[in-house]
Amino acid sequence: MTGTLIGKTDNHKKLTAFLRTCSADDLAQLRRSLLRHDSASLLRNNDRLSRQELLAAESYFWKRAAGACGLRERLPRLRIWLIFMLLRYGGLRLAEIFALRLEDMHFKAGYVSVAGAFAREVPFSLAVSRRLRQVLDNPEAFPAAGEPTRCDASYVRRSLLQCGAACGMSKGVLNARALRHSRAVELGRQGLPLPVVDIFLGRRAAVGIKSVVRCDPLEAEKLLREQLQKEFAVETSARNVFQGRISALRQSGLLVEVVLVTAGGLRITAIITDESYRTLSLSEGMLVNASVKAPWVMLQAGAQYDEETKTSAENYFLGSVERVREDGMVAEVLVALPEGSRICALQNKQRNAPLRAGDKVTVMFKAFSVIVHLE
Repeated sequence: MTGTLIGKTDNHKKLTAFLRTCSADDLAQLRRSLLRHDSASLLRNNDRLSRQELLAAESYFWKRAAGACGLRERLPRLRIWLIFMLLRYGGLRLAEIFALRLEDMHFKAGYVSVAGAFAREVPFSLAVSRRLRQVLDNPEAFPAAGEPTRCDASYVRRSLLQCGAACGMSKGVLNARALRHSRAVELGRQGLPLPVVDIFLGRRAAVGIKSVVRCDPLEAEKLLREQLQKEFAVETSARNVFQGRISALRQSGLLVEVVLVTAGGLRITAIITDESYRTLSLSEGMLVNASVKAPWVMLQAGAQYDEETKTSAENYFLGSVERVREDGMVAEVLVALPEGSRICALQNKQRNAPLRAGDKVTVMFKAFSVIVHLE
C-alpha cells in the first residue's frame, strides 16, 4: 500500500513538472484533446432516451394537461408538465426543481436561477421559454408568490412510469435520471465540450483532471446561452421548421398525405410523392421535420377562419403578430402561435391596413408547400 502511494505521488510530481514545461499552445492542445476524449465517451453512452421517446413523453404530458376539465384537474397536470419540461430541457435535479420559486424562473430572459450547493443559471431555448412562460403567466393557476413546482417525489416517479407505459417504453426507462442524462448527451452531440455540459448540469469537475481541463464558468455560460438560443430556432429568412411525430399517413395514387403533431400540439399536414415517402422510409410514430418557406405562408387579418379559409389551405392557425419589418417592396411578419412556436411570412407591402405588432391574424399554408425531411 505504501509503495502504491509513493508511486502515485511520484507520478503526480512528474505530471506537474511536465505541465510546467509546456507552452501555452501545448497546454491548449492537450486541453482540446482531453475535451474531445471526454465528449466522445459521453456520446458513446447509449443509456439514454431516443428523440422519439422524448417527444412522445412531452406530447403525452401536454395533451393530459390540455384535456383536463376544470382548474382542479388541470393544475396538477400542468405542474407535472412543468416539472417534466425542467427535467427534459434544463437537466435539473428533482430536488432543485422542487425548491424553485416563481421569481427564480426568468423565462422572458430565457433562464432559471438554481440556488443551493450547485447554484447556477440554467438557460433554455427561446421556443421552450415561450411555452413555459405562457403557462406560468396564468395567475389563477400559479400565483405570483408561490412554488409552482413543489411536489411529492413519489408522485413524479409514478407519473413518469405511467407516461412511459402509455408511450410503449420498457418499465422504468423514463425517469428523472434518464431525462437528465439524455439532455447531457444532446448537448454533447451539439458540440459542447464535457466541462461546459457539467456546468449546465451543476456537476463538479472530476478529481484529477481539474488542473488540466479548466473552463471559465462565465465563458461556459455565454457558450451555453448562444447554443441554446439557436436550438430549435427558425431561420426566418429561409424557412419555418417544425419538429414532430407522424400521427397519420394516407396514400392516394402518386401522393401521400403526412400528418405530424409537434410537442406543443401543433398539427401540420404535408403532401409528398410516393417516391419521397419510400426514400424517407416514413412510418407512423417517426420523428420528422416539416419546413415551410416564408413566401409560401399566407396571412389573413383577424383571429378567425371560415369555410373559404379551410378549403384554400390545409394548415391554418390563429396567432398574433410579434414583429414586422418592411422595406419599399415587402414586409417580413413574425407571428407567435399560442403553443409557443413562431411562423415567419413574407408578403407584398400592404398600403391599406398594414399589419402591426399585436394584431390578431390567421396563418395559412398549403399542404403542398410543406417539405418533409429527417434532419
